[in-house]
Amino acid sequence: MKHLTPKRILTALFLSSSIATCSFAAATSDAKVTDMINKLTDNQVTVISTFPSIGNLIGVVIQPKDSAAAQETILYVDKDGRYLISGALITAEGTNQTQVDGEKYIGSKIAQKAYGEVSKTAWIQEGNKNAKHLIYVVADPNCIYCHKLYQQTRAQVKSGDLAIRWIWVGFLKPSSKDIALSILSAKDPIKAMDMDEANFNDQNEQGGLTVNKKPSKEAEAKFDKNMAFMNKYQFPGTPVIIYKDDKNKPQASFGLPSEEQLKSIFADASAK
Repeated sequence: MKHLTPKRILTALFLSSSIATCSFAAATSDAKVTDMINKLTDNQVTVISTFPSIGNLIGVVIQPKDSAAAQETILYVDKDGRYLISGALITAEGTNQTQVDGEKYIGSKIAQKAYGEVSKTAWIQEGNKNAKHLIYVVADPNCIYCHKLYQQTRAQVKSGDLAIRWIWVGFLKPSSKDIALSILSAKDPIKAMDMDEANFNDQNEQGGLTVNKKPSKEAEAKFDKNMAFMNKYQFPGTPVIIYKDDKNKPQASFGLPSEEQLKSIFADASAK
């Protein structure tokens, strides 16, 4: 077995990362940061830009050099250039700072591009068509975090304040595609979606909808359209929430938001 040195581990982490990112203003210590990262990754990544983060840390956006379409991602180094942190940076309060920084510095550019095409996906809308707030959600039927998001949005949808356009994809498990196709093939997609969520097996992280073994060609085309959308913007996973805020600016949230973040999204999302 090949020995995994720290350098090999870091390189593997960078090259396998799937967190969508964008460029932003540079901070201090750029030369020292770049030198450190180049050394640790054998010059296999490009430092796109840096930004000041919490404590003594500088956030860094990097991208693998092997593909211009490869995901950019965020990592952190200390201002003295002695330590590097790759992965989720969690604060003492339990906040995932990597996710917060990703949405602040990365999500807006992805959202700007994705929002222009999100309405062209094969979405399924639930909720009042005249709701005050509208969000798009990219979801996998076997995704437990999508399931939790579904549960957390019930009150707002039932009240008529929130409409959700679900964009069903399938990649987490072999059955994900089949379930997504079954939802898209159903005579009543909302009912099929509700059944999948009502019978969701949390322990096995498995959707509860009985699979339609003969999905329609139309459903196949819809599924392909949704997967193409997800792949084009290289979303890191599901759920992905896309919406326009009350200032008409596209926004994107990756992963399951905290309770407070979700309230903020509901409050900020416009009806457009």
